[in-house]
Amino acid sequence: MKALRKIIFWSHLACGLIAGVVIAIMSVTGVAITFEHELLDWLDRDVAHVVSPAGIAPKPLAELQAAVAHQFPAFKTTSIQIPRAPTEAYTFRAGRDATLYVDPYTGAAATPKSDAAHHVIEELIYWHRWLGAKDGPTSTARLVTGVCNAAFLGLCLTGLWLWFPRKWSRRALRPLVWFVGDYRGKARDFNWHNVLGLWSAPALIVLTATGVVISFGWAHNLVFHAAGEQPSKFRDFRMMAVAVPTVSPVSPRMPRLELDAIHARLLREFPTAESIAYTLQTDVPSLRPLDVAVFEPAMFSTAGRVMTYVDPFRGDVLSATRFSDRSAGLQARVWIRFLHTGEAFGLTGKIIAAATTAASLVLIWTGFALSWRRFSSKRKHQPQAT
Repeated sequence: MKALRKIIFWSHLACGLIAGVVIAIMSVTGVAITFEHELLDWLDRDVAHVVSPAGIAPKPLAELQAAVAHQFPAFKTTSIQIPRAPTEAYTFRAGRDATLYVDPYTGAAATPKSDAAHHVIEELIYWHRWLGAKDGPTSTARLVTGVCNAAFLGLCLTGLWLWFPRKWSRRALRPLVWFVGDYRGKARDFNWHNVLGLWSAPALIVLTATGVVISFGWAHNLVFHAAGEQPSKFRDFRMMAVAVPTVSPVSPRMPRLELDAIHARLLREFPTAESIAYTLQTDVPSLRPLDVAVFEPAMFSTAGRVMTYVDPFRGDVLSATRFSDRSAGLQARVWIRFLHTGEAFGLTGKIIAAATTAASLVLIWTGFALSWRRFSSKRKHQPQAT
């Protein structure tokens, strides 16, 4: 048992020293991006909310589109998200990056105030995932962060083993389970390392284990194999793609329904929807269905997203795929993605994830400090050559 403990200790120490710097970078950036949505929403609070005049209905969507085109001629709207709440602005998007908030009662459009913060957070995400490498998902840095994340999981597991005291007594457990205020130097570092390691271990194991699944194809595939399913070849949102239904043939003169009429119908079809997003049809085959995302209440966005296709001529819902309709393997894989960020349990989960990740920085610092003291002490006690 003593030999096994020695092997685990030196494995723990070596992994910490080798991967510690990269783990620290991932931890710092992880804390910084945890509350991305809350921060951006707060910065946009003035432009994302509108005054709802009594007795006045929102303008037709065609009129709002014309108003946006007049105010921002270079803005080519590709999607419109309409909230149910009357005091929230409509969100117009051009591609993935350009956004406008539009007052549905006046047609006034405003750019987000969070653009600068959004760019900073994107850069932090690149550093969190692949150390800022320009080639991102295909970079060597992605492998480095994946390996270091796996090493972090190993540190958590070996750390728990090493935490168990050789002799169980109240005196032995006291500095292992709670902070001792009058400790200094090595004793303080040891105390902090053990206490924070113990209390953060459950959450850190979840964060690092889910990170392994996100980082490596074999781990991604393992989730599906465990559910008896064929793995998705994609490891991003494309996993969620559903088959596009066909639209019944129509006469050449049959016009498309106005988006307002389709929206009114979908509000009846989905009475709990918080918002509905429409991908506008431009330069597409005439019989292609309208791509719609209905967002119902849920802890995280993907769990509440209903991927919907609508007949643009008749307004019929051709298909509506909820998260609960997905296979067990795909649901598990999506949960893993949002467990990694804490979003799976809403704001409470994010707070736990951020606090735990912040604690890991102290674990890294105290781990390096304890290692330095160990090796410097050995050098001091080595006999001097004469």
